[in-house]
Amino acid sequence: MATSLEAISVTVWPTIMTPDGRRAWAFIAVVGGCVIFSGIIIVSLYQLRGHPGFIFWLALAAHVQVFLGTGALSWVLGRRMLASVSRDGASFDDRELRE
Repeated sequence: MATSLEAISVTVWPTIMTPDGRRAWAFIAVVGGCVIFSGIIIVSLYQLRGHPGFIFWLALAAHVQVFLGTGALSWVLGRRMLASVSRDGASFDDRELRE
């Protein structure tokens, strides 16, 4: 019985040659971007700690960034959101696309 690492064939990194691999790499890229952006926000908040007006606009920009980042991630992962607003109210439909 072979117990060495050579006998175990496990792929740790997804291949970019398949649709699932491209989705995985897109997910990794978006999450990496969010981590980097969070670091920039932490440094910026520290530097602007005495200016509440700037902090407000920075927080507003961070919310927009999160909205766009999650929207891009859901688009890549095959999810779409349909939103409609009428006089009767607002409706949202989040569904996974079946191809």
